[in-house]
Order: sequence, then structure tokens, then C-alpha cells
Amino acid sequence: MTSNANVSVVIPCFNSATTIERALRSVEHQTIKPHEVLVVDDASSDNTVSIIEQFARTSSLDIRVIKQRVNGGPSVARNAAWNVATSEFIAFLDADDQWHPQKLELQLKAMLENPTCVMSFHDHLFGSSEQFELLPLAPITSQATLHNYLLRNRSATPTVMLRAVVTERFTNTKRYAEDYLLWMTIIARHGNAMHIHATLAHCSNPGYGGSGQSGKLWKMERSELSGFVSLWRSGALSLPTLMAVSIWSITKYLLRLFDTFLIPIRRRRL
Repeated sequence: MTSNANVSVVIPCFNSATTIERALRSVEHQTIKPHEVLVVDDASSDNTVSIIEQFARTSSLDIRVIKQRVNGGPSVARNAAWNVATSEFIAFLDADDQWHPQKLELQLKAMLENPTCVMSFHDHLFGSSEQFELLPLAPITSQATLHNYLLRNRSATPTVMLRAVVTERFTNTKRYAEDYLLWMTIIARHGNAMHIHATLAHCSNPGYGGSGQSGKLWKMERSELSGFVSLWRSGALSLPTLMAVSIWSITKYLLRLFDTFLIPIRRRRL
């Protein structure tokens, strides 16, 4: 296959038989094709792998399946693909999400026009539709600082593209908020991320309270707090900043808890 974009797409999956083909289809429909698609099966017990292999047989994409013997979680799965990727850029997609057909074209163009930028991300909507809005002719961009990220995680994983020169990786021992810590670590060490103001992905699970990892609120919160501590230990945060963002994070957690559990309970009683 002739490559059109020097991008490696990384897709972790676990028991994703009902969604993985839709995700791959969204890569197949890109206006410029990636150099390679690295799909990591994280020891699925369903027929995820056979669906990927069947799709690959007739696809124009260069799809490689990496099979994990033991389920290690999304950090381990993404790192396994990232460590063998051969492209200049890395783009992440989850097995239950999908990209706008122009995602790679627009994001790669923005990265190439900003050679000092090592990380970019774009807007997304929650939902599983394969139909996307019309895009502006020239999406605007802005800079996202570490301070912006301390207030909230601004990047859903399927919106992020990184330069392969980045040596940081997802923390293998983290199964929750692992992406949030990595984005902050990269920005602290390499400079601001570029925000592309265009909706180029649909994500099936909301930011919190969903059926996947995002639904485990306390585990997500505990992992988020430990991520702030890691940044403080590395010198990226001062102690007063650590205390302030921890209080802010706990406040958000309590509001999410109220929003997710208490309001539905009250509605059922009416």
C-alpha cells in the first residue's frame, strides 16, 4: 500500500466485537490514509480478533494486530503499539469511537505547519453516530497550557496526535485517568498543546458516568489525584498548586457524584 500520511494509528481493544469494525471503518474513510494501523487486542475473550482480521483482508489499510496474552489495561495496550510504531506521528483511536473523514488530513496539516508543537488535539462530541457536521473551511487553533489542563482534561484520547519523538509513555500501572497524566506530563516537558477547534471525533462514552472506565468515578478521581502528586514530585507543580488543584478536583468529583447518582434517584421518586 502507498502511504499518504506519515501517521501510525494506535487502537487498543478489549472485547470490542460490536464496535471495532465501525472504528476501523472511520480510519478507512479518511481523506488521507495512515501509514499503518496498529490494533492491540488486550486478551479479549470474544471474537474481536477475528473481526479485525476479516476486515483487514479486504481493507486498503495496512492493519497489524498485536495480541496481548494477559489483559494489561489501556496503558499497556497503547504502549505496546506505540513502541513498535514506525511513523513520525502517532494518533490514538479507541475501539468504540470514530473519526471524521478529514481528521488525519486536518490535524496532520496543523502539526506540519507548527514544527515545534509535539501534541495537538481537537474537539469531539459524545455519541456513536458515523455522521459528522460540516467543518469550517479553515479551523482555528489556539494554545492549551498546563494550567488549562489542571482545571480539566481537555483531550479525549481519540483526539490526540503526537510526534513520535516524544519519549514519555502511558503509565503501565494506571488503568484510570492514564491519558490525563500523560498529556500533562508532555505539556510540562515540551510546551503547550495545540487545540484545533473542529469536531473531528465522536466518542461513545461521556467524560464521566459512562459504561466504560469513565463510569468508575472514585477510581477515576483517585487516579487523577495521584497524577497530580506525580507531577509535583517531578517538579512540574509547586506544593501550593498541588493543594489547589487537588481541592478543585475533589470538588468536581463531588459535583459529578451528585449529578450522576442523586439526581436520577430523585427523578425516579417523582
